[in-house]
Amino acid sequence: MNAIIIDDEVSCIESLLAKIELFTPSVKVIKTYLVPQEALRDLDRIDVDVIFLDVEMPNMNGITFAQKANLTTTEIIYTTAYQKYAIDAFRVCAFDFLLKPIDRKELVSSIEKLNQKLQEKNLKHSRLQAKYNKITVHTPKGMLFVPIHDILWIESDNSYSKLHLLENQIITTSRSIGDFEEMLLAYDFCRIHHSTIINLQHLQEYVRGEGGSVVLTNGTELDVSRRRKADLMNLIGF
Repeated sequence: MNAIIIDDEVSCIESLLAKIELFTPSVKVIKTYLVPQEALRDLDRIDVDVIFLDVEMPNMNGITFAQKANLTTTEIIYTTAYQKYAIDAFRVCAFDFLLKPIDRKELVSSIEKLNQKLQEKNLKHSRLQAKYNKITVHTPKGMLFVPIHDILWIESDNSYSKLHLLENQIITTSRSIGDFEEMLLAYDFCRIHHSTIINLQHLQEYVRGEGGSVVLTNGTELDVSRRRKADLMNLIGF
């Protein structure tokens, strides 16, 4: 589960980060923000499941941020020291509301409920994937439905993944390459390197070497790691 934290107090961010790392390991905080306007600008290029959002902030409070962001697939967990904001928070479709200082048990309970909701959502997406041979890639505006056959390869780029498609199209998402490996396990994809997954339907050539390399149908040549070579050979029948 990918998350960002927006809070104008460094101490609050650090405290929440520490609790998330200790007690909710399923949550990966990909970025933190002291200024909500900066987060608003970044929402077009990051893929997050949940935003931990402070309410009381200068220039733009959390309620206004949520209204401007107009989120469709990202949940909001408000964090504030003021109970009086709870009603306003839920009017803008908050998933949950945590009072500062954030209690460990309440944080864990909130994340467990969110995990359950995301699992149900992922099950629906898996059914769509199986029926139409497409995967869903979340964007701030909604979701992209990407035909599996159109994916040539996927590369890891720090905290992001890049999907390389036919016709030189590239989609960048904050989903990890491990997420895509699991998602595409049944669709003839192979992880040939810790940072690379290829679509075997677009495999054109294997070039011998210590690990070797592969050439895809669009001419792209990619290295195969020594550790992953056996997996590739087994899948292609050698």
